[in-house]
Amino acid sequence: MKGFTLIELLVVVLIIGILSSVALPQYQKAVKKTRLMRLAPLVKAMADAEEAYYLANGQYTPFSGELDVSWPDGNLAGSATDDGYL
Repeated sequence: MKGFTLIELLVVVLIIGILSSVALPQYQKAVKKTRLMRLAPLVKAMADAEEAYYLANGQYTPFSGELDVSWPDGNLAGSATDDGYL
């Protein structure tokens, strides 16, 4: 007899479903981590600029616009987490 039975096909579909339910959260976690790692150089540059501002003025700035930081081209909308925080 050639071909597969319905039970065999259902077992294969079940196995694929189980594997995808394990792999998908790991993939989403990796994507979030990558997006957050894109922000690390910007945060480091802002911290360095804040320290330079403190050394020059004796206090930290209340406004990030006063810092000597070049913002990346485009926006950072793709870098936000699901809850809206960077």
